[in-house]
Amino acid sequence: MTYAPHRSAPAREARRAPTRQAPTRRARSRRDEAAAHRRRIRRWIAGGVVSSAALIGFGVWAIVTTPDTVVVTVADPADAPTVEFGFQVTGLRCGVSTIGPEDTGQKAAGQFCLLDVEVTNNGGEPKLFDSGAQRVRDTNGVAYAVAEQAAEFLNDGGSSLLTEVPPGETVTGVLPFDVPSDVHLSEATLTGAGFTPGVRVVLPEPR
Repeated sequence: MTYAPHRSAPAREARRAPTRQAPTRRARSRRDEAAAHRRRIRRWIAGGVVSSAALIGFGVWAIVTTPDTVVVTVADPADAPTVEFGFQVTGLRCGVSTIGPEDTGQKAAGQFCLLDVEVTNNGGEPKLFDSGAQRVRDTNGVAYAVAEQAAEFLNDGGSSLLTEVPPGETVTGVLPFDVPSDVHLSEATLTGAGFTPGVRVVLPEPR
């Protein structure tokens, strides 16, 4: 008769269960490489999203901040306005109280300053010089207009500033300005007819 020693159930179960071995160094290395690869992929994806957002933002900024296109048109010299009259100031006299006949002359509210001028018609047809459009200014920048009634007394008769100036011709005349007695005139703005550009002339000292 053969005797078989009695084994408990846990011992039998332990015998039948497979033995679990600790992971080898190579397996751990592969898992670490896979994890590192996944981290690199996530970083690349995140970096791509950030770069795309930056490019989109820059595009919006460029569109918003780009100035409107400015078109510069070069004017044809033939279209430039022609200076119809040429001017030359030959003298300035101030301190005049009355202009014209003794009985019907015009008296100054302050004083008359008389501007002696030469006017040349640079155009190709007769032009009327508009004496009423002329101005003088004092040292404070205050402008004064021509005293037109006094101008008629001073320029009555002959080829004067009150008649049409023939092409290429030069006429002389006097422009009177009624200004305060204590004013010192510094410059004149002389212009042709209508809206033609004028010229600024520095005035000489009154004589």
